[in-house]
Amino acid sequence: MYSIGIVGHGSDKFDNRTELLAKDIILNILNEATKTHDDVVMVSGHSPVGGIDIWAEEIAMQLRLLLNIKSPKQLVWDAEYGFKQRNLDIAKYSDIVHVILVEKYPGNYSGQKFKLCYHCKTTDHVKSGGCWTGKQAQKLGKEVIWHIIK
Repeated sequence: MYSIGIVGHGSDKFDNRTELLAKDIILNILNEATKTHDDVVMVSGHSPVGGIDIWAEEIAMQLRLLLNIKSPKQLVWDAEYGFKQRNLDIAKYSDIVHVILVEKYPGNYSGQKFKLCYHCKTTDHVKSGGCWTGKQAQKLGKEVIWHIIK
């Protein structure tokens, strides 16, 4: 089994163009993995706000891949199985983690904005909990690849 964690922004951080690009990145990641590995498993956090997690699940199902869904039981950061615990499990159960992010907020974004991704200490992409997950995977010795959509 080869487990691929795919994390990133919720759907509100994408416009039509960047959503299509994100889905193309996900499809390419999963297609490439199936060329070199048997029994590919896609690990997802099943975000309640949609976006990368849900698109990755949908594409993995279309490709008939196995899924390992780490859905939070509480919609808070730190709880019995909140976002923190869910993200730690994504890092733990993935052989590789792909973090898919946008460079900047879409024009219609009305949520909280940050000047930099404080997880990565950079302004080259919008802040994401996916970065925190990627950093945790790196601490476990896992390969992590960031994909920044311009």
